[in-house]
Amino acid sequence: MHKVRLVHAEKTQLLSTSGEEKPKRLSDIVRDECPSLGVGATFSQSPFVPGGHAQTIYAFLGYYAYYAHSLLYPRFTREIFRLSDGGTVALDWALCENHTKRPIVTILSGVTGTSCDFYVRKCYNEFVKMQYSVLVVHSRGCGGSKLTTPQPFHCGLTTDYREVINDLRKRLPDCPLFGLSFSLGANIMAKYIGEEADRCPLVAGVIVGNPYDMYKVIRHLDSKLLSLNKIYDIAILNFLKTAFNENREAILQAPVEFDEAKIASSSTIMEFTEEMTRKVFGYKSAKHLLDDSSSGPFLDSIRIP
Repeated sequence: MHKVRLVHAEKTQLLSTSGEEKPKRLSDIVRDECPSLGVGATFSQSPFVPGGHAQTIYAFLGYYAYYAHSLLYPRFTREIFRLSDGGTVALDWALCENHTKRPIVTILSGVTGTSCDFYVRKCYNEFVKMQYSVLVVHSRGCGGSKLTTPQPFHCGLTTDYREVINDLRKRLPDCPLFGLSFSLGANIMAKYIGEEADRCPLVAGVIVGNPYDMYKVIRHLDSKLLSLNKIYDIAILNFLKTAFNENREAILQAPVEFDEAKIASSSTIMEFTEEMTRKVFGYKSAKHLLDDSSSGPFLDSIRIP
């Protein structure tokens, strides 16, 4: 059993709540409305999934169960959204009744994530009960879509999500927009919210498992040869290589020189980033790209809950 510790700024935002005459601090609202995060709250791990590694494996196995379920009972309607540079991203919609006025939750998942993911589907179920529309935003070339330009995605690319949000603001101006993100998607969403600062069109954002410092995280995954973390490194690297191979013809149209042999033989995420991703986006090194992609430096600019 572990004691829950709620970490927040010394003075959080003052917000008005229904039934209350005076505004309350956001930190107090969270404690009052979420007892599981309040004073004296504790967390007990399930004996069946003790620790982070077991929980990750559980979510991984859950993916296949939910993927099979999604084939039998589709819950999303796919939209192919065209970006200003000619690229495309796959948007998976679940519209509630009266969807032109109800809230929309936009979801960014992890690097290998799709709308079939276990945790995405679990969240989806709760939002549907609340009569919220759900929109899963996939990265370029992911979620079963193909690249239509040489540019793939990277861990700090916020421009595509920004275009989707701006389009939603125009198409459905009466719908409040919320963000929910996990892992790599959490880094992208936090960075986007910080970049937008006072102009952010989201009402609020939930950031789960944010890496914050992409260079340190990738170095950590790459360097632990005898650690279980290496399993994640290998899985992510294999996903990146598969995405490259599936979109090889499009990526090779980029005006840069690639060494395909080195891309194929990359043994770490850092090596793959050095040989492929940083070249497409014009960075001088993999470290330069990862440092520039990190959401940590943008946290002070966030102005929404």
